[in-house]
Amino acid sequence: MCNTTSAFYLIGLIFTLVSTSGTMADPPQKPKIGQYTRLWTNSPFTIKPVAKAAAKESPLERDWMLGSIRRSGNGYSVTLINKKDRKDRIRFLPGVEANGFKLLKITQDNTDSAKSRVKISKGSQEAWITYDPNLVKVRGSSKAKTTAKISSKSGTASPPIPGQSGSSSRVIRVRSVPTSRR
Repeated sequence: MCNTTSAFYLIGLIFTLVSTSGTMADPPQKPKIGQYTRLWTNSPFTIKPVAKAAAKESPLERDWMLGSIRRSGNGYSVTLINKKDRKDRIRFLPGVEANGFKLLKITQDNTDSAKSRVKISKGSQEAWITYDPNLVKVRGSSKAKTTAKISSKSGTASPPIPGQSGSSSRVIRVRSVPTSRR
């Protein structure tokens, strides 16, 4: 029995030496760069977002900006301002064309004037014209202004009126100058 056990150990030792000799025979090699290309091309951390097709800017959008939209009678009065020459303006009145421009549609946002826009056309060109935040300061609606004024005055006290004695809680301060020690 002792012979059979030692024979199994000997066979196991030979098998282990033969199987490990194949891996131990070659020296270590530097990994090939191509082995990792799939990792950096398909990595979720390096995937570039799909670029949307850039919308072509119409010459009308490039040259004109919205100046104002006002309600007038049975429609809207719209003013467009040329971005290059700010004195060049086009005013649309209800039912009237101006210099070959046609006013097609008006989208006015009463809560946020910056979101207001108008659709105009000149010849075959059409464009949505908006306020240009770099050139025009958009004012809020009149409702927002009045609430802002009321809320700002509610917590402040008015200055005293000269010549009238009121219930002002003024503290009289006496100035004292320290005497110098000599």
